[in-house]
Amino acid sequence: MRKVRFQSVRNIAGGAYIRWIADPRLVTVGIMLVFIHSFAVQPLLHHAQKYGEPLQVFEPFLAVCNSGLTVLLIPVVFILLMSDFPVMTGNTFLTVVRAGKTNWFLGQMLFSVMCILSYVSALFLGCAVMSRGVFGENWSDTVTHYGARFPEEAHSFVSQLLPPNLYNQIPLPRALLYSAALLALFLWMIALILCLMKMLYLQTAGILSVTALTAVGAALSAVKSPVQWYFPTANLLIWLHYQEILREPVTPVAVSFLYFALADGMLFAANLFVVRRLQFQNTEG
Repeated sequence: MRKVRFQSVRNIAGGAYIRWIADPRLVTVGIMLVFIHSFAVQPLLHHAQKYGEPLQVFEPFLAVCNSGLTVLLIPVVFILLMSDFPVMTGNTFLTVVRAGKTNWFLGQMLFSVMCILSYVSALFLGCAVMSRGVFGENWSDTVTHYGARFPEEAHSFVSQLLPPNLYNQIPLPRALLYSAALLALFLWMIALILCLMKMLYLQTAGILSVTALTAVGAALSAVKSPVQWYFPTANLLIWLHYQEILREPVTPVAVSFLYFALADGMLFAANLFVVRRLQFQNTEG
C-alpha cells in the first residue's frame, strides 16, 4: 500500500470531476429544478403575492429540504448521476499501479464530495434565484403569519411546505445550516454505498439498495412511524425533529448528525477494507 500523495488524489478526483460535469445526465438537474419550481416555489410565490410580502430568499430551499416528495426526488436524481461511481475500466488498473490503491480510493472520495457540493449548491442557488425573495435572518411574514390571515388555508399543502414545527422552533439560519449539512451527509452515504457495491461487483444491487433505502424511509416518514428514525430520510427532515408548539424536541437534531456520522464512518471503513483487497485486474474496459 503506497503512502498518500495529495497530488495524485487531486489529479484522480479532478479528472473524474471533469468527466462528470460533461456527462449528459446532468440535464436531469435542470429538469428537477423545473419540477421544484412548479411543485414548491411557484405555490409559495403565490402565497407571497396574496399576502403582500416577499419570501425570504432561502425559504424555498428549506421547503424543498423538508418536503417528503422532494427529499425522495433529490436523492433519486443523485443516484442517477452517480450510478456508475466509481468508474472502473481497464485503464483504472494503470492508474492504481501508478498512484496506489489508497490514493485512488481517496481520489474517488474527494470526487464524490466535489459532486455533492456541486449538486447541493445547484439546488440551493436554483431555489434562491427562483424565490424572488429578500435577504434576511428571520422567517418572512408570508410564512409565519399567512395561516393567521387566511385560516382556511392554514393546513393547506402549500402552508405545510414550511410547517410551524420548523419556523416556530428554529431560527432560519440554523435551519438552513442543518438542512444543507444533513442533505450533504445523506448524499455521501448514498455515494459510499454505491462505491462499496461497485467494488464488490454488485453495481445493480447497490443502485437498487440505495433507491429502496430512500423510498422506504420516505414512506415511513409520511406515516410518522417510530421506525422512521432508523432510515436516513426522517433524519434529513428538520421539521420532524420538533413539535408544533412545545419546545421539547421529538428527536434532537444532534442525534441525526450522529446517525449520519456513524453510518458514513462505518461505510467509509468498509470501503477502505474492500479496496485494499480489490483485484483491479478484473475490471473491464
